[in-house]
Amino acid sequence: MPVDENSHFFENNGVKIHYHLYGQGPALVFVHGHPDNEMTWSKQIDDFSKDHTVILPTVRGYPPSDVPLYENAYEGHIMASDMVALLDHLDFDKAVFAGGDIGGIIVQKLAWYHPDRVAGLVIFNTLIMGTMMHLIHHDKEQQEISKFSVKFINHNPGDPWDVDHVVRTIEDPEYRAKIKKYLQESPEGGMFYFFRKNYPGPPYGQDIDTSGMHYTMPCIIIWGMNEPYLSDKILDGFYKWFDQSVRVVTLPNAGHWLWRDDPVKVNRELRWWLNALEAGKL
Repeated sequence: MPVDENSHFFENNGVKIHYHLYGQGPALVFVHGHPDNEMTWSKQIDDFSKDHTVILPTVRGYPPSDVPLYENAYEGHIMASDMVALLDHLDFDKAVFAGGDIGGIIVQKLAWYHPDRVAGLVIFNTLIMGTMMHLIHHDKEQQEISKFSVKFINHNPGDPWDVDHVVRTIEDPEYRAKIKKYLQESPEGGMFYFFRKNYPGPPYGQDIDTSGMHYTMPCIIIWGMNEPYLSDKILDGFYKWFDQSVRVVTLPNAGHWLWRDDPVKVNRELRWWLNALEAGKL
């Protein structure tokens, strides 16, 4: 079997984390979501590795990274610390972090816990945490949409789960089949522990303190409007969480996996923003 020269590992407090590494230059870290792995970003590698060090970690719970089977291993501050350990391992002071789905939650928590390590933040189709904390607890539409997450939160290692249902919103049939195979060959417990520890769920009706859910670095939100897991209300009043500049781009014909659905537009928008960020114009 050929050796993948771009494939590497590091450790964070005894947990082995896998990553792919491409190119040279300022660090740009793409963090994948569920159901997925680090190669979901394959359509971004060539464009951005020309002038950036593109880093694709495989988050804990997703092979070939370690899969700790105790739920506290997936606390948000621990998942964020994996990203800090990755930067330390590669000797970067800071990076631009981009995340979609649960990867978007991880990079948001990183931005709260370790803002000094985040040069800029890119959010692709994931809950904007401050807004979501209100919606999930007080909006019936979002509670209905989020029924899938209750099953994930309550899942225990070894419980049956419908893999076809989980991958159903991946539009590319070839990639959907690839991820289905990956999930069938992987232990699922850590993936669902993440939801238990990080995704807002019942009991609903609570008033959550969101005062700490602000972003102190320049940000861009790139959003596919064909989003199956979040109400459009997630973008209402988005600006109040961002203390520096925030750019919002919406793509009407893309969905939850917009970086794969429409990579040309996504890469173009991200490139414009990165150039402005690195020129000090944001």
